[in-house]
Amino acid sequence: MPLRTPQQQRNGTSTQWTAANPVLLKGELGFETNTGKFKIGDGSNNWADLTYYLSTYPTVLKSYTVATVPAAASWTAGMIYVTDETGGAIPAFSDGTNWRRVSDRAIIS
Repeated sequence: MPLRTPQQQRNGTSTQWTAANPVLLKGELGFETNTGKFKIGDGSNNWADLTYYLSTYPTVLKSYTVATVPAAASWTAGMIYVTDETGGAIPAFSDGTNWRRVSDRAIIS
């Protein structure tokens, strides 16, 4: 059985990263705890000069039923996939108060 080695990446809020503006080592990951975004260091540029990592793979949304969606207020600007929405499964986004269908902005039901 392979050994499990826990890892923790450098992390902090976007404000903390901006204030410190460190140079990350080449390949070192810096994670923003309040946005979920991250940058990968190149060993020479400061945080502010690095770009956020963008995957070349499709984004996969977490699936929920209408009854099990998380609180919209906790996921402002987040997206999910609602499997049992009226009219069929559909992506939805949080406006900070409600989960809304992407297609017509109606509140999911």
